Amino acid sequence: MLTTGKYKREHERFDVNLPLILETGNSRFIARSKNLSVGGASISLVDFVESQDLDDQGSITIRSQSGDIQTPYEITYRKENVIGIRFSSATSSQIESLDHIFETFPIGRVRPDPINDGFEKAKSKSPVALKRRLWVATRMTAFLSVNLLWPLLKHLVKPQVVFAVYGTRGDQRAYFPDWFKRICPPVVVAAYIKDKASRGVMVSSVYSEEELATDPIKVSKYITDLQKEFPRVNRFALVGRLPGFTMKAGIEIVPPLVDGSMGTRFAMYESAMQIASKLEEATHITLTSDLDSKPWASSIAILGGAGRIGSRLIEDLCKQFQTVIAIDPRYVEERQELLNGSTVTYTKRGERLKDTRLVLVLTARGDDILPMVEHFEPGTVIADDTHPCIKRPTREMLQKQGVDVWKTVVTSDDYGMYPRMPNFRNDNIPGCLLEALVLNSTGDHALDSPETFFEESKKCGYKTLLIRHPDDS
Repeated sequence: MLTTGKYKREHERFDVNLPLILETGNSRFIARSKNLSVGGASISLVDFVESQDLDDQGSITIRSQSGDIQTPYEITYRKENVIGIRFSSATSSQIESLDHIFETFPIGRVRPDPINDGFEKAKSKSPVALKRRLWVATRMTAFLSVNLLWPLLKHLVKPQVVFAVYGTRGDQRAYFPDWFKRICPPVVVAAYIKDKASRGVMVSSVYSEEELATDPIKVSKYITDLQKEFPRVNRFALVGRLPGFTMKAGIEIVPPLVDGSMGTRFAMYESAMQIASKLEEATHITLTSDLDSKPWASSIAILGGAGRIGSRLIEDLCKQFQTVIAIDPRYVEERQELLNGSTVTYTKRGERLKDTRLVLVLTARGDDILPMVEHFEPGTVIADDTHPCIKRPTREMLQKQGVDVWKTVVTSDDYGMYPRMPNFRNDNIPGCLLEALVLNSTGDHALDSPETFFEESKKCGYKTLLIRHPDDS
């Protein structure tokens, strides 16, 4: 094994965040660089793959605005979803290309990392590290206390809505170590929710997103455990990709299960209209004027257009925009169709982003847009509705290109979640939870049509906001 010994870096590293493709054996994985040198890189894995599952050797393609760089690599260390690699036979021209990236990319040098550079232990713990350990201990104590007392607390709370979530392995490790999972109940109560008409709780599975994505049996157990623990709940709101996992496990999403798609459609439709207004204010161009000279003023793009929600949102947007560009790697070939009098382009080509300045992001993870970053035009406004959201390094890359990045949330004067979700404020409502809250308040007739649901949501006091991403995201 190449990863048993210590590896000493011989080249200066730079803080460069670029999309990568790793090819090993017969597998191909999307990743991104955490830092880069002419001799190797530290890489964060994006796909659902653990570092120990990768072969010791393979081929890497580094994507940059100056062109792709492809070279063989060897793995030098593995850590959760991060690997370190050494370029095993980089040519002189490839080294020159890397040097060009370092000269032109707005980056800084990376300070030594005692763990990844092979040191056994840091000599002292920083105040930040001590603070984090204290915060982890506090969270563990709170989680354990609430869940031990939950048989009594649930009679006081009497939840009507349950928000069922999950976390990535990284999310879970940020909240509690692996050993803590072994003493947790199968469904962990994580927060209290309230609004004008509903009381509820947010709960989490002990299974990670990666486990749920690959094991239908664990998905079935999670849904079964939810219904067993909360037999009288009116609505179960399934977060993010959980509806897709549930259907793949052969479970039909019928009441009291709620897939949350209509709530997300409301949030993103309202976001689209708000970013259109922002663009109009900046350019003095409306959706119905000057269309011949500025055709992008009436167009909008969806990244993730082939998804469960993105494909439905296209129909909503065609009512307001003359052109809708649906971008998704799942589209085999580019095609166009007329829908409600508007032109819809289905494509996997990121170059199509040059035809618009309004973009909605509905990919599985925010940083799935990394291969598209180079195609965004200055002046583009993005609304992000992903979890995990578009990370700070990617947002900084976009901002340096003149792209305005916003996070989509729903809010209400009567809503609150305690403690708040990571990367959200206490009054921020994820779109997937909104549907359950509206249905609990109004009944199933709200789902008669998108227009009905949008109207009922506003009557209940919910509105969409474009906010800046929190500092912890």
